[in-house]
Amino acid sequence: MSSHSGYDVAVIGAGISGIATAKCLLDDKFKIIVFEQTDHIGGLWHFTEHGYGVMRFTHINVSKHNYCFSDFPFPDDIPDYPHHSHMAEYINSYAEHFGIRDHISFKTKVARIEQLPEGWKIKSVKVDDAGTHQGGYKETFVKFVAIATGHHAKPNIPHFDGQERFSGQILHSIDYKDAISNELMEKKVVVVGIGNSAVDVAVNVAELGRKKPVCISTRSGAWVVPNYVHGYPTDHYACRFFFWLPWSLSNFVFQLIIQSVVGSPWRWNLNPKMKARQTQPTVSPTLIHHIQRRNIEVKPNIAALERNDVVFTDGTKAASDVIVCCTGYHIDLPFLDNKIKDQVLEESSNRIKLFKNVFAPEIGASLAFIGFTQPASGGLLSVSEIQARWFSELCKGKTKLPSAEKMFHNMKQDQQRSESTYYASARHTIQQDPIPYIDEIASYFGAKPQLWRHPSLAWNLIVGSCGAAQWRLQGPHKWNKAKEVVRSVPITPLMHYGTITLLVLITIIVTFILLKFC
Repeated sequence: MSSHSGYDVAVIGAGISGIATAKCLLDDKFKIIVFEQTDHIGGLWHFTEHGYGVMRFTHINVSKHNYCFSDFPFPDDIPDYPHHSHMAEYINSYAEHFGIRDHISFKTKVARIEQLPEGWKIKSVKVDDAGTHQGGYKETFVKFVAIATGHHAKPNIPHFDGQERFSGQILHSIDYKDAISNELMEKKVVVVGIGNSAVDVAVNVAELGRKKPVCISTRSGAWVVPNYVHGYPTDHYACRFFFWLPWSLSNFVFQLIIQSVVGSPWRWNLNPKMKARQTQPTVSPTLIHHIQRRNIEVKPNIAALERNDVVFTDGTKAASDVIVCCTGYHIDLPFLDNKIKDQVLEESSNRIKLFKNVFAPEIGASLAFIGFTQPASGGLLSVSEIQARWFSELCKGKTKLPSAEKMFHNMKQDQQRSESTYYASARHTIQQDPIPYIDEIASYFGAKPQLWRHPSLAWNLIVGSCGAAQWRLQGPHKWNKAKEVVRSVPITPLMHYGTITLLVLITIIVTFILLKFC
């Protein structure tokens, strides 16, 4: 067994969270090594014909303004919602531009991460495409570790009552590429789940398959929004002013916007059991279209399986050849010993026990979990990047974490807030509203945009989504093009004029009260 100790920081995983972390650490002149089990970067955005990765037809469901690196925008000729091939090209361009590839150890599996008195020992081994070990183990000693393997790790595959009687095929969405590749053209299909992946699968089968309708089975229903609302990308409606409103008012506004565009979800049998802001809305430009045309039928939860049928909880049945389970993933950290794993993960509920979803109070800043967060709107990339910048500042010693006692207290408060805000499900245990969350993390190291320091951008920062570059306006490694990029992100007329109207009404009410009682 060989060993190496010439690095400061190890990053586990070269997906978007991993390369964002690597770039931030390189900006601060750390000597790093990135361990990547495959022969490529980009994680799930790297398309493969089999196994882990996006589907053949996948586009991101967040606009390019809000799903990008903060100092590396998409080219202008890329559409608002890039195809996965655009994403892969963009990620590779980022890695080449910032020299990240030179620091990645490809086809290297991390077998164990062990805490030492002065740092961490990482045991790794080279593997081939099938995951077979090639040669012996190697030990690498570092002071800091960032785990960026993500929360889409181990497929959550449900077991159905009567499953042993079912004569058809059951597969998880991780193995679905498209209706043609998976030979579903002539099959009767039931899709389980109603998140973005589930709807993508159902629409793909409805468009290409010949057996109609495709059934979507859902336990809790959903709020579905299109890619565009009144001509603007849907995620452009998320802004600070929206999150400053009382929760009940912002939820009312959100539901009003959704219903003004697609109508009541109950009309389409979507039957959400939660309010719109209690969940992550499902984004689809065509689901309602296919429901209207009876190409897709929404059904309740599955009660049982029979030989050729799926039985739903309302007593109805649907003939089925294939069940596609779009039921999410479990967080999986097989390289951590049980002591550390127990400190960071509650496996039974899929809940991470981390301060701001990043640090374990009992361990401190030497071990970071980057990308273990589910944004309620917008994309993960900005969240992962701000976490990585925070981690790098901590590694430099430019900022510090609160005491373990304070972190535990804050975690308890965050959990109570989360439980009172979001619908109870494993999916929502790591959910965060991205703008308030990123602002809070950025405030720890001086990168939160302050309105008084950017008066010409103040209105954009209040009523616009502004994109990722807003967190490069100030603080460490601020970017001289950030103002230009922030200005280029459109403000939706609804938020622009709606905010003005609300402010005028508030002014009138306050003035009336002052004149009446003062």
